[in-house]
Amino acid sequence: MAKKLTEVCPGIYRLDLESGSKNIAQINIYLIPGRDPETDRSLMIDVGFYDRQCLEDLEWAMEELGLSFDKLDLFLTHKHFDHCGQACVLEARGTRIYMDPAEERHQYDCLHYDRHLHDDQEQVLRYAGITQARTPKLWALFTAAVEEDLLHELNISRFRYLPVEPGQVFCYGPYVLEAVPLPGHTFGQMGLADREHKLFFTADQVIKKIVPIVATSFKDEHLLTKYFRSLESLKTEYGDFCLFPAHNTMLEGEEIVATIDRIAFAYLEKIQIIEQLVRHGRRPMTVVQIAMLAYGVQEIPKDQEQLMFLKMVTSKTFSCLEYLRDEDFVFRTERDGVLYWEAG
Repeated sequence: MAKKLTEVCPGIYRLDLESGSKNIAQINIYLIPGRDPETDRSLMIDVGFYDRQCLEDLEWAMEELGLSFDKLDLFLTHKHFDHCGQACVLEARGTRIYMDPAEERHQYDCLHYDRHLHDDQEQVLRYAGITQARTPKLWALFTAAVEEDLLHELNISRFRYLPVEPGQVFCYGPYVLEAVPLPGHTFGQMGLADREHKLFFTADQVIKKIVPIVATSFKDEHLLTKYFRSLESLKTEYGDFCLFPAHNTMLEGEEIVATIDRIAFAYLEKIQIIEQLVRHGRRPMTVVQIAMLAYGVQEIPKDQEQLMFLKMVTSKTFSCLEYLRDEDFVFRTERDGVLYWEAG
């Protein structure tokens, strides 16, 4: 496939990276060269998948723009496999990496894991009602997925980075970019906004034709509540900006409101379904039991693709249940680390 490097604004380039992943096949990488690339530092926003073709495409784009890795700053919006897959490679080449340390809060969610750390996985599965005693087949599948590296594309190699604080400013070329928290898709996701030029790199917060998953499986994080607030802020504070998401195309004008409303409605619709399932249940239910009902999952996953789907919908169901609890529509109890949900 032909490489594609597009100048989306004066001095801002988008590189379209593609991967053979069944889960996420494409991502936009943004590059802002310094005023003098030989002496000034340049910026890359996110870095793509961990595969050879993506690395070759990154190398090609850097050469096309006359940039060097040792004078490059890499801003990682969040710690998912399609955004930071090549981070360890660039670090070895002298690239300086920035990321919100809140992304290290958990080492396991529906779109990434660290296979060297199993405590988070065990806690997440137990919260959801997947334990060796209760659901031995499911437990064995999830354990094997990490121990045998079956979902290897989700595994992120470790890299060193400099911590980013909200409001921190980055300057490249004519652009002055402010780090803006974008909680929801992950706990510590951040974007970069240029208020003078009204540009906002919004990572996975709002995407055309996609409902971003709120990937939490830990209690009391209120992540879906924070996501709704962030979406409202995008409408009211950044409605006249051009939004550059990590997937699909740019958003501006009425598209911003329409896209945000579509995402919010999709979540509210699923929340209503989940509430009804809990309300009409005859007994307290676990997250995975509710997820299987809400998404029509009736059998033990037969392959990696089905296991990945269950992993994602369990996380999304957890987020919806936490939101319903925040709004006093359901309540939860905890027994032996397993969370059970009932109507409020």
